[in-house]
Amino acid sequence: MQQASDQPLILCAFGDLMLHGRYQQHADAGTAASLFGPLAALLAGADLAVGNLETPLTRSDTSRTNKLCLRGDPIYAGHLAAAGVSVLSLANNHCMDFGAAALAETRALLRRAGIACTGAGADIEEATAPIVIERRGIRVGLLGACDPLTKPAPPATASSAGVAPLAPEALLAAVDALRPQVSHVILMLHWGLEYSPLPTPEQVRFADAARAHGVSVILGHHSHCIQGLDQRDGALVAYSLANLTDDGVDLKTPERHYLAPLTDLDRESFLLRLALHKDRVELLETLPLWLDDDGRPTPATGERADKIGATLAKCTAQLTGTGDLEAHWADSVIERRVAGPLLSWWRDGGLWDKIRRFRPGQLVSAWLLLTTYLKVRFSRSEERWLLYNERNDTRPMPAVREPRRESGAADAGAD
Repeated sequence: MQQASDQPLILCAFGDLMLHGRYQQHADAGTAASLFGPLAALLAGADLAVGNLETPLTRSDTSRTNKLCLRGDPIYAGHLAAAGVSVLSLANNHCMDFGAAALAETRALLRRAGIACTGAGADIEEATAPIVIERRGIRVGLLGACDPLTKPAPPATASSAGVAPLAPEALLAAVDALRPQVSHVILMLHWGLEYSPLPTPEQVRFADAARAHGVSVILGHHSHCIQGLDQRDGALVAYSLANLTDDGVDLKTPERHYLAPLTDLDRESFLLRLALHKDRVELLETLPLWLDDDGRPTPATGERADKIGATLAKCTAQLTGTGDLEAHWADSVIERRVAGPLLSWWRDGGLWDKIRRFRPGQLVSAWLLLTTYLKVRFSRSEERWLLYNERNDTRPMPAVREPRRESGAADAGAD
């Protein structure tokens, strides 16, 4: 009979936990405990259940200014623990939305509930401290880090609170220091482009470097949609596990109006189930998840499960089949941000219509299109890929418009 010490450690990993909006309404109504019943059933056989807590747990009203700020009710620390969650990364672009005090409150609430956390803290030492957990004789070390391109608050320093930054050299050095102490190192990384089907070339290069340093598993967050899996060299990379929970947002400030209603894409995710043997990682299951109308993460069924499974398979095939990610992203950004607006303008009416509707502001648009093209083609900064995202990018780029149906209709596009 197999001894317990010979059995693998079962790890379940999920995506972003965002507990704003309707989740506050559930907390106020006393119905929050019921939201994680289906998840608890899925995590019942896991030795470790890990994910990313995207919102600080606080009732503070002191938020950062000129930014979309999210928070969750403190009651959720206990509900997540009751569901079987054991480790949460706080390394993300929202953990400091309500300041250092709210971050400290979140860490204390999780600690009292029995949930370990990493990736953010009162200073750089606390933010970068790994979690080491042993189950079934297998020691696992977990580290969280946040890419500066996701635009978090300033990173933690020796004397100030913040996130652990995804600085490749420093993070790989931390992996090297942790690796001799554990059977497996797991990185939980907040990175990539929101609502994109593929990671960036820089993400893949770092994942390859992390594998070379002995990282067994990389769990990605932030893109809010499913991305592919990459299994090579005895390691597994899940570039994005999408959203476990979410709600729409409607932010109005004097500077901007940011409206992002919840879509089906925001409601699709998957639970990653792995067996960590002492010397290898085994992929057991990718279970499709669906966020129901009440905000409960539930197992997807029927056609919905088939669609989520097909999306994951397609993203995985695209990831492994795209030989030149630099070229892919350059072409994708140019098509969206340069070619799309130009083609829209060209197809919208005849030459006389274009002359008659000319506005001086169109020269500004032309300049933006030109500089965008040059940045994508010749800049080596990873920031150029951020232009891909149309949902959250607020640059004054020309819009892709519907063709004009009546020559006398008001000009609906950006000049």
